[in-house]
Amino acid sequence: MASQKKVYFCGSIRAGRQDADLYKSIIQKIDSCGAKVLTEFVGWDKSKMAEQNEIRGLRDDKGIHAQDMAFLQEADAIVAEVTQPSLGVGYEIGRAVAMGKRIL
Repeated sequence: MASQKKVYFCGSIRAGRQDADLYKSIIQKIDSCGAKVLTEFVGWDKSKMAEQNEIRGLRDDKGIHAQDMAFLQEADAIVAEVTQPSLGVGYEIGRAVAMGKRIL
């Protein structure tokens, strides 16, 4: 039996909160195809994201970066929504390329 594929979904966090509903629908579609989305929080609204970051002890950019890089390393593939300009998404795509990940 094949193991469940893991997907790292990228979307603009700071500049793209108006697209959170779009991100959420993309994440749900990926889930419906049987893959596990490691970064479902990208589809959360700003208040839920802040609350969950606090619960998980992610209080600064360094902690968030460490978590994201661990998820990126674990992922089998990357799905990036690039409608909103984002240095963070560009950085994640670049890191994924360097890791030899499949990117959509």
